[in-house]
Amino acid sequence: MAYWNYRIIKKEFPEHNENTYQIHEVHYEDDGKIKGWTQNPISPFGATHGELREDIRYQLNAFRKPILKENSDGTSLLQDEEEPEINSGHYFEALDRASVAIDYIYQFVGSHPVLQKHKKAKEIYNQAEEKLGELYQLLGKLEFDNKNS
Repeated sequence: MAYWNYRIIKKEFPEHNENTYQIHEVHYEDDGKIKGWTQNPISPFGATHGELREDIRYQLNAFRKPILKENSDGTSLLQDEEEPEINSGHYFEALDRASVAIDYIYQFVGSHPVLQKHKKAKEIYNQAEEKLGELYQLLGKLEFDNKNS
């Protein structure tokens, strides 16, 4: 079955020595190969406040997928292989974001009365919180190693 999703597409403009990154609809064949994409970037849209929020949420999912890059003549998309630069501040930033995520998930999910009432829901939450804790510890080690290298 053919489908589409939102993806980030990088366009290169070598004559100006710049790139742009924008969200587009990308359409796929039944086998998952890219069939086409919108020429213009997509803006969030909804007939209601809730629909707009959902569209933005779907667009945010584009950040979880590899960036696509238009080839030089704009006729096909390829996965962008460029690795983002990491500077020393990124390590602390990742550590801090993991800490915020742990606090956030506890405040808005972990302390919810439904989780207190339903054992299975609480078990799944505890696993998620434990994994975030492991991530936090790993990021702390990476940040420490980066500072001391």
